[in-house]
This record gives sequence, structure tokens and C-alpha cells, in this order.
Amino acid sequence: MSGLRTVSASSGNGKSYDSIMKILLIGDSGVGKSCLLVRFVEDKFNPSFITTIGIDFKIKTVDINGKKVKLQLWDTAGQERFRTITTAYYRGAMGIILVYDVTDERTFTNIIILV
Repeated sequence: MSGLRTVSASSGNGKSYDSIMKILLIGDSGVGKSCLLVRFVEDKFNPSFITTIGIDFKIKTVDINGKKVKLQLWDTAGQERFRTITTAYYRGAMGIILVYDVTDERTFTNIIILV
């Protein structure tokens, strides 16, 4: 993405960002939502992850065209039994990242059913 870079400096107004965005990662269990999130926020990769229970989130501040944007990245559980819990977190989201396994068409089809 052009114009996107990580920042950590605090601005003079007492907050370290100009705006905040809530972004959700949704998809089936095991497609790599947590791995993508950790790779983006912490620049780490762990090939073995424990399944997310309910919901988890991480925060990363980025610079987009000179503005500091605080991203709240919400990692939703992919299991069917958590769907009623995780859909409550959709409210107020400014974006959704659809994550699926390119080797398993069902994981893509299941996302279409969700949205």
C-alpha cells in the first residue's frame, strides 16, 4: 500500500494518532487469521498457533499520507460455535479483511455466507 508506514511517535496533542480504525479479520478456523495479524503487527511468524477463542485484537499505528492512524485489528474465532459472539463485534467496524485458504474452496464459500 503506497504511503503506509509504521509509526510510534506521539503527537503534540497528547495522543499518538490522528484517527482510529476498527478492522476485522474473518474466516474459517485454521485459515491463518492469527498468523497474518501477528506477522503484520509484530513482524513475527509462528507456524503453530492455538485456536482463537471468541475474539482477540492487536493495535498498530501506521502513517498514511502524513496522518497517524491507529488500527484496531480484531481477530475473530472461526469456529461455528463462536459466530454469535463474534458477530457482535462487527458493529463499528470500518473494514473487514476476508481470510480464506486458497487450497480449500469451502473456506471461501463460508465467508460469502457470513457477509
